[in-house]
Amino acid sequence: MRLPAVGVAFGVLIGLSFPLVAQQPSIAPSPVLIVPGQSLAGIILGRSVRAVITRLGPPSEVREVRDGTLYVFARFGITVYGDGDVIRAISAANSLLRTPEGIGLGSAEAEVQRVYGPQYTHIVVEGIPGVAYDHLGLAFGFVRGSVAVILVYTPHIQAQAAFVSLPYVENLKPFSPETEFMSLSGYLRYLVFQQSGIWLSYREAARIIRDQARARS
Repeated sequence: MRLPAVGVAFGVLIGLSFPLVAQQPSIAPSPVLIVPGQSLAGIILGRSVRAVITRLGPPSEVREVRDGTLYVFARFGITVYGDGDVIRAISAANSLLRTPEGIGLGSAEAEVQRVYGPQYTHIVVEGIPGVAYDHLGLAFGFVRGSVAVILVYTPHIQAQAAFVSLPYVENLKPFSPETEFMSLSGYLRYLVFQQSGIWLSYREAARIIRDQARARS
């Protein structure tokens, strides 16, 4: 059974039965480990963004997003989502990192579902279609049926919240009624602004659309 995504606000999932992996005890952070709902590459949810910058160096990009700030550490393939100085979520596009069950970049979508079960929501993770296991605090974006990005966040909130979700527009026809007669980049920028009050750059919007196109091919 697949659970429908509900809204874009944070919410609590109640009364659902989940795989036993959700009941595992806390796992110590590790530089090469992705711990669902806890940490990624030794970066721990709820800790200080400043401590990450001290450890990894200055981010290659800092961008304001809905309810917080995004810090991109491109050299390490890591992105941190901060609320003030508090880490709210962490994502990775780094093939060295793995979950305790061995899932990482390049793992097949079918293997993800075998390991973590069928209780997921369909979302867009950093511009890439994927799935979220909100009870675990773990989400995956897939390109051509394989994991391309992994996100760790606080369990029992909805990953569909704006800081991990972007509108999927690549399959729309540009300059048509369905895009309000805008280009795809312009329409994506408009939708994000309506949701968050933040204007994406045209370059960033174009990159997101290219990623969506690769995921669909």
